[in-house]
Amino acid sequence: MPGVLKISLFLVFCLFTHFSWANDEQSYERLYDWITNPIPFEPIETGTHLGLEDRSSHLEALIPQSAWKYYIFDGMDMEIAATGVYPAPPEWGQHMNDDYHLDDRGVLVGFKGGGFPFQDIKNEDPFAGQKVIWNMLWRPGQVDYVMPMTTWLRGEGGRLDRKLEFTSIASTYSRGDHCLVEGYEEVKTKRVMEFRSPRDMAGAKDMSISYVDHDRENSGWMYMPSQRKPRKTLASERTSELMGMDMIREDMNGFGGKVYENSWTYLGTKSVLATINVPDNPEFGGPHLWVPHKTRWEVRKAHVVLMHPTVDNHPYSSRIVFIDAETNWSLWMFAFDREDDHLLRMNQHYLKYSESYAYEMPQQAPYIKQDFSENVGHHVFLHLGESDINAKKPHATMTHCYVKKREFTEARAKQFYSLRNMISGRR
Repeated sequence: MPGVLKISLFLVFCLFTHFSWANDEQSYERLYDWITNPIPFEPIETGTHLGLEDRSSHLEALIPQSAWKYYIFDGMDMEIAATGVYPAPPEWGQHMNDDYHLDDRGVLVGFKGGGFPFQDIKNEDPFAGQKVIWNMLWRPGQVDYVMPMTTWLRGEGGRLDRKLEFTSIASTYSRGDHCLVEGYEEVKTKRVMEFRSPRDMAGAKDMSISYVDHDRENSGWMYMPSQRKPRKTLASERTSELMGMDMIREDMNGFGGKVYENSWTYLGTKSVLATINVPDNPEFGGPHLWVPHKTRWEVRKAHVVLMHPTVDNHPYSSRIVFIDAETNWSLWMFAFDREDDHLLRMNQHYLKYSESYAYEMPQQAPYIKQDFSENVGHHVFLHLGESDINAKKPHATMTHCYVKKREFTEARAKQFYSLRNMISGRR
């Protein structure tokens, strides 16, 4: 064989091997192995800034392997804070009902909120995974807010494809021993989203209602100004992309689907880096401007839950969610393609504890100003944004949230979350 041909074949082999290795790094098997065979690491001193040079000593041990491709890059800067303690609201758990249980599908029956339904998670419990998810779904602070948002949809190299501006307003109805609005005891939460831009979506509104009964599908309505009346949406289509973003409806908060449509495995706890109490809405970095950059991270202990969809037409073969063991907020989510068991979608969340607003304020939304000082005293986490990455496109959606806690009165909630209000726009 001529020397030039040998060299050419060798180079092709090397490129193919490198591609296969890089692609395999984002397989389900590699992430599962990373979870079950921990990489040792030394404690990190508070105030340390981690960069690419810390890849082997810390980053590969504390960033889930499927995310290495995006989160470990030249010029990266992670400021490491001390692992904080973040108490729940003082009244949390004092107004719970006690006549609830898990059925044989792992579905929580009869719970009405006001606290975490399961205080202790035990490795040997066959329902441990479902219990972690139920604690996440009923955690304090996830609603009762006004949340203006700005969202960027970016391709490779940071190419901006689309920018959205919208506001989400949500309220908790089910509050343990009482309901926000009398006569609506079956309702868990209500939420209205209104779009400000781009022009083709300006004035569009989406209202969703979730219910205490997990077997009951959410209700939803969409209003477009050009149509002049709201139309009912199909909440059961949980695997369709949300408003053209790089997520499906089930990806909300790491998992927003139906418990009984999955099989569950609890993989124990794992130390991970998380943006659990960022000082501000983080800037974006990395080669594609997809991930938080130059912001504050903590090493957190997280519950790791593995789920396999049992419905045949689901796009995911499996999903792994990392949920903070103290606060029950989602930190990381990885979903794998049914076709090849490689990463399809992932998301990672940026949070801020309400009491930190006493000494540091995040930025205001570019189109509205709010009094963030009113967040102090609630003792909850507020969602300042997330990165949602579609590994197969490849493409990503990054969101900044500008959150202010807001509690509605009964009369105000009845007026605001009405179909008539969707059309009139009265506030």
